[in-house]
Amino acid sequence: MNPLDQAPIHLTLDTIRRSWERCAASGLRASDRLHEADGRRISLSDRLEANAKLVAYAQPIMEHLHEQMARSSSTILLADDSGVILRSVGDADFLERAARIALKPGHCWAESVMGTNAIGTALAEQRPVAVIGEDHYLERNKFLTCIATPIHAPAGGVLGILDISTSVRLTHVHAQALLQTTAGIIENRLIETLDNAGLIIHFHHQPEALSSPLEGLAAFDEAGHLLACNPRAEQLLGLGNTRLHRPDYAEIFETRWSTLLEHACSHPGRPLKLRCHRGREFVALLVLNATPAQKPRTAPKELLPTPRPRPPLTLDDLDLGDRNVSNAIRRARRILGLDIPLLIQGETGTGKEVFAQAFHYSGPRRDGPFVAINCAAIPANLIEAELFGYAAGAYTGARSEGARGKLREAHGGTLFLDEIGDMPLKLQAVLLRVLETRRVTPLGGGQEEEIDLSLVCASHRSLKQLCEDGHFRQDLYFRLSAMTLSLPALRERSDLESIARRMLHDESPGRPVRISARSLDAIRRYPWPGNIRQLKNALRLATAMLGPNDDVLEPEHLPQDVFDDPEHPLAPPPAQSLRAAEVRLVEETVARHQGNISAAARELGITRTTLYRKLRLANHN
Repeated sequence: MNPLDQAPIHLTLDTIRRSWERCAASGLRASDRLHEADGRRISLSDRLEANAKLVAYAQPIMEHLHEQMARSSSTILLADDSGVILRSVGDADFLERAARIALKPGHCWAESVMGTNAIGTALAEQRPVAVIGEDHYLERNKFLTCIATPIHAPAGGVLGILDISTSVRLTHVHAQALLQTTAGIIENRLIETLDNAGLIIHFHHQPEALSSPLEGLAAFDEAGHLLACNPRAEQLLGLGNTRLHRPDYAEIFETRWSTLLEHACSHPGRPLKLRCHRGREFVALLVLNATPAQKPRTAPKELLPTPRPRPPLTLDDLDLGDRNVSNAIRRARRILGLDIPLLIQGETGTGKEVFAQAFHYSGPRRDGPFVAINCAAIPANLIEAELFGYAAGAYTGARSEGARGKLREAHGGTLFLDEIGDMPLKLQAVLLRVLETRRVTPLGGGQEEEIDLSLVCASHRSLKQLCEDGHFRQDLYFRLSAMTLSLPALRERSDLESIARRMLHDESPGRPVRISARSLDAIRRYPWPGNIRQLKNALRLATAMLGPNDDVLEPEHLPQDVFDDPEHPLAPPPAQSLRAAEVRLVEETVARHQGNISAAARELGITRTTLYRKLRLANHN
């Protein structure tokens, strides 16, 4: 089910009343303060071990989700089925504030411990919820706005909770869509990796929707018994809740099970048509699932289909016509292959990491690793271990086998230090020494190793100003700033339209989708405070909102944020100016394509004959 089709998730008065009654029954009082001992009896390492698979699949997706929440002063949290927070990814300023109320890993946020809150109430209600300000039972939590959704286990029941918590206003529908889509991706991954699954079926009415959040997903064992399917599959097949009744394959589809297995073996990666007993027809991709305990007899592992990786972007790919970006690319090319650090400055979401990756893949180290670390997303006491690695048993909680660290992992390639302005001063001195000596020693002792890498750093804060304020070492700044580039904010770029079209193409591969003139106008008017990252997320949501037969992105498909901006309202053009607006659009489009009538007509979605007629009318007027 599309998350946006679901009912609103903010709490009703009845739900708040039930939750507050449960809190009172647990002995909580609204004025209770946080005690130092809260959560200390919980062994986080044991919880992480018990939920290792959930954490492994959720962590990278949480980091991606946090990127979509740019500049929102928020944190993304993962909790287990008892409300204990397992992982958090967030902005440094909010993480510090959240820690003061124990909103961090190792602490339990069940209702009986922390009152009405999104994590605990989502567990109690077994559904997505939003808990906003005064909805919180405990006074100390009323500054929070929290949205949470359950992550369901393939066999049924709630496996964990995914939560967005912030101290600022959120557009709930937008945040809800992001959160539930993210939870759906995690649930799909858990289904795809079931140990006893023999065959995974990906299906949808349209082939373009395969491998997207819109696809249905069903896992069967070797005998054709349904093990699990996602809510989208239940909806497409009209099955109802499969957790109450799990039909066999033959009860759902007309195509014979043996035929399906034969196709999966003989034509891996090739789609086929599947017809279910209800008369609906789907395009399906089949994946034979090989596991250590159960190898399918029908296909060797080397024949299994693998996704085709998208070629990495280079600096040439980023040059879409903006003068400032083109100048930054020209300067960056000058130092490719040289031992000169690159410092990229720019607002959050302007594409600093994408630029760093393109820099890496444009140079002689392109075949080496690209290793990135966000200095703002890792607690200060852990950054040193992440960078330098550590020996076995170096500190409490360290992995028994130790860790190599990002510096050694980047040997022969590029190390990208994002938000380096948030690196602790003590660690800055150690990093400077490593850059000078090109040798690194893991924490807790071990053999010193020589490293050879290219260094790219980025920050949305002015490092020069941080030096003046005493928060960044001048000697390190001088070492890193030999080549400094500034990426413009999206609202300042002249290639906004080209960026939007490329993103739309990437979000809907194989499905030609055009942007209407009014949608482009809305995109141009909006200031995009989250920059490229926010635009990408808006277009991803817009493509999900398109109907099965829609090929034009209209304003109603865009997030409401685009129209809620008081400084840049999108008002419909007055009736008397429609002709003038059409003339202006036609002339601008033809001029942009340098008089190429065919290209301009394709963009406008009209024939060349119609375009010639409109040009004649424009000239006549």
